[in-house]
Amino acid sequence: MNEFLQKLYSHYNNYRINPILDKASWHISHTLKIADNIKLLHLNRYFPGQNPVQLLWREFRRKYFQNVIFQSMDKVEIKFQQALSNYDHQQKEEIKKLAKGFLFI
Repeated sequence: MNEFLQKLYSHYNNYRINPILDKASWHISHTLKIADNIKLLHLNRYFPGQNPVQLLWREFRRKYFQNVIFQSMDKVEIKFQQALSNYDHQQKEEIKKLAKGFLFI
């Protein structure tokens, strides 16, 4: 998680960043090194329906990974990149529809 936070900071150090996280042990670890421009927002435990990321994962599984056997992890990564590219910043209406009120755009 520290490596992810460091990369996030190095790419977006001029922005305020508020990632929304569940309370997985690596999200709440006391050893996290959090930059000044990053504030972690944690969801309540045991409420995956409140987590917009869970909605995205559900959508990805349904549209891109259902009943698929991959020959390698490289193929999984390629399929995942395809899925992510369909939800880029150019398609705000799709993201709003998926998030169902979680985003304030």
